[in-house]
Amino acid sequence: MKTPHLVAFIALAFSFWPSDLGAQKISYPSQFQQLLTQAGLEFFEPLEAGYRDIEPLKNDFQHCQFAIRSRKEGLQIRYFILPWNDDDPTTTNPHLVTFRAITSIAINEDEAVISAIQPTKETLLKDFNADWGMIYFFQPKPGFSDKPSCRMVALCKEGQGTAFIFYLFDDPANEALDTRYLALRFL
Repeated sequence: MKTPHLVAFIALAFSFWPSDLGAQKISYPSQFQQLLTQAGLEFFEPLEAGYRDIEPLKNDFQHCQFAIRSRKEGLQIRYFILPWNDDDPTTTNPHLVTFRAITSIAINEDEAVISAIQPTKETLLKDFNADWGMIYFFQPKPGFSDKPSCRMVALCKEGQGTAFIFYLFDDPANEALDTRYLALRFL
């Protein structure tokens, strides 16, 4: 009888199959990888919750070089990296680039609220190895995202660059905001 051999073959074949069929490696564009290297940044890839790379939404407000999304966690994360360039004062002034980003993305309505938190120098150094940083919560313009809420983390390391992480979500109590907080870190 050939049936036992067939069953053994099928069992052996499935032993080499990935254990989590939903897991998928995130594909990084070479431009994004080059920017990470230029700015001396480490990217923390979420290995669970089904994150997938997506094409960043084209918009007139803030360009992003890379984006990922998890339907399970209800979170989209976009990244913008600006490597340091001594010949370009824009890249050496994180306050200016951050102000431009927040005023471009946040809605302009009278009732709009923008919350800002400046982490301590110790927290910035420990969590991100950054010299400067700010965290903002606000409602993004519909042209930037269809999500009602955004957390923007702006980080800078002198001589290396400025990085923005945009967390777009529906529920302000989304636990993934804490889980995915450490998305980038300067080397």
